[in-house]
Amino acid sequence: MPPIRELPADYCETLHYQLTDKRTLFWLNIAALLPLLLGVVWMAIWWSFVSQSRQPDGQIEIPWWLGTAMVFIVVLPLHELVHGIAIQLCGHSARYGMKLNLGVLYATADQALFRRNEYIFIALAPLLAITAIGMALVVVLPATIAYYVSLGVALNAGGAIGDLWSVVILLR
Repeated sequence: MPPIRELPADYCETLHYQLTDKRTLFWLNIAALLPLLLGVVWMAIWWSFVSQSRQPDGQIEIPWWLGTAMVFIVVLPLHELVHGIAIQLCGHSARYGMKLNLGVLYATADQALFRRNEYIFIALAPLLAITAIGMALVVVLPATIAYYVSLGVALNAGGAIGDLWSVVILLR
């Protein structure tokens, strides 16, 4: 199906919301605790499942502060990159940016219009892709690195709260 470039003649906006509104961001950050917690629980269950089949590996020492910093440095841009790839798969060009005053990175498509299911695909792509890749990496990486990958999966789940909120609104 070709990408949509202009609104249909009978288009009628039913709802408009702004994720970067400061009040919305505040409540989304509070709500992010739920998917963050679910991500931690999910990865803990995964660890218990795969730990029985993992081969013993050599210890790799990574200072906790460095490992945690690397999680943020990798996961936040990766999340937006996956959004951008999904945007491109829907036929539009992605543009990336950041709003430092709000503490957010973003991927967008200027003047692009998306069908409902395309938007849901774009919104959920980072949560699903990073979780699946992280789960696979936990199986094959040394335990110390796999721990930080698990932390990244959980952080990504919490960071996907805006995406999840958008999908809930679209499914109404």
